[in-house]
Amino acid sequence: MKKMIKAVCIALIIAVQTVFCITAHAADNFDSAGIVRELFALNMSGRGVDAFYDGLRLGSADWTVICRARLYGAENSSEFVERALDSANELINSDGFVTPTELQRTAIVLAAFGECSHELINAAAYCNIDLDRQGLNAWIWALTAANCSGLEPDNDAVYTRLRLAEGIISRQLSDGGFALRGSSADADMTAAAITALAPLGDDENVRNAFDKAVSALSGLQRENGGFLSLGSETSESAAQAVIAFTAAGIDDERLDNAVAALMKFRCEDGGFAHNVGEKPNKMATVQALQAFTALSLKERGEPLFGKPNDIAEQPDTSEVSESVSVGTSAERSENTSEIEIKETPKPTVTGFHIKLTISSALVIIGIVMLIAAAVRRGKRAAATGIILLILSGAVWLLNIKTPDEYYAETPENGITVRVGAECTSVLERLGDIDESVNPLSVIPEDGIILPLDDISLPEDATAFDALIEAARASRVRVDYVGSSYGVYVCGIGFVYEFGFGSESGWTYRINGSVPQMSAGAYELSDGDTVEFIYTCELGYAD
Repeated sequence: MKKMIKAVCIALIIAVQTVFCITAHAADNFDSAGIVRELFALNMSGRGVDAFYDGLRLGSADWTVICRARLYGAENSSEFVERALDSANELINSDGFVTPTELQRTAIVLAAFGECSHELINAAAYCNIDLDRQGLNAWIWALTAANCSGLEPDNDAVYTRLRLAEGIISRQLSDGGFALRGSSADADMTAAAITALAPLGDDENVRNAFDKAVSALSGLQRENGGFLSLGSETSESAAQAVIAFTAAGIDDERLDNAVAALMKFRCEDGGFAHNVGEKPNKMATVQALQAFTALSLKERGEPLFGKPNDIAEQPDTSEVSESVSVGTSAERSENTSEIEIKETPKPTVTGFHIKLTISSALVIIGIVMLIAAAVRRGKRAAATGIILLILSGAVWLLNIKTPDEYYAETPENGITVRVGAECTSVLERLGDIDESVNPLSVIPEDGIILPLDDISLPEDATAFDALIEAARASRVRVDYVGSSYGVYVCGIGFVYEFGFGSESGWTYRINGSVPQMSAGAYELSDGDTVEFIYTCELGYAD
């Protein structure tokens, strides 16, 4: 009953606040702090917790955590911060490759609490030699993390903040904007670059590039105040523009119109949709939270991604798992994150066999210990033998599975979708292949990399999740670039973008239609058909 009353109260607050915000827009005066409080309440309600940091760990709701800490300080966050510091140390000391953006996000989270160490910011930015392996995203977030940390590099560091800025500027397009790929400015990437470069405006070269980027972003703004992404107006693009405009100190109709455009994506429950009229989307809601947090901080003269001494110490009055092998391809010039599963024969053993083996070993050792105890009259050996026999029985209480058994499970309250990947479009253009990118041997004779097949997924799974699960089951490698703006698939089964010209690459369809959003943002419904298609004219998939 208490939860029901709480849910009703939240719904009433959201409804009243929505009406207020729409009315306030007429006066160009949004209650940003009120919207932020509602989004925090929505987040907590969705997790079923009474205190914001309950159950949170690094890697879950990181961008929401940053907003919370920047607005309300570190109160009641000690357990979360302690766990985050432990996770950061594991990342820093990892023997394997850790993507730069993962280190950078971790640095930004801990910087929001004033806990980013020199060791972490060196690994994330100042001494990270892998930035080029992940492209423009890594350079932008390296500088953003350095800005947030408030820490200067050591004398032997590879980069300074200015050198990181120069790395971003070197990728600026002729129109002043930035893009993850291609030669036309992308609103999201241009906004992110502006946000990163803003604190270094005292340098003349940075300032010139910054002004060009602001001009480019302003030029991308539509008459209704919104911004396009992949040909459609999205909530995330409007949110990123709001963050960039606040970082740039812009307080005119450009900011007002972007906020008004963002409000069009608000849903009845208070969350935000990717496209107008759609259901709430997690990524869209989180980025809207960032935008309204930036607006709230702007009123205090502080940036969203600020250094530790910008944190307001005030009381808090509101109230993606199975791991996979992640790395990069040495043969690829562009930096990508990849999921690789070696092609090995399927195991013939099951979890039952594993438990039987362990249990039998414990029984044998236990009996040997008891015999030894009887011969030598050793009480300690007898006790050890009894414990081992007890453990041999306890093993059967464990839920031990082989990888095949794990992936064959159907998630509770899950959905079933059909997933496949093909590159049949290249079969008639093999004479045009660039074998330095795609060796001819990687192209299947029939062009089918992942045959369409049914897989089971959790209810909130995305098109990208479907691809990864299908690829895991078939031992197929997937290369991708990921960020807070979405996921871009670069290669499937060693078939990479640009292998058949500058416009060749991967796109995807849902039930025969091409969505205007990242595969990582498209939430699937039961019965959907997901097809990843290699096209030689990117953006066109018949």
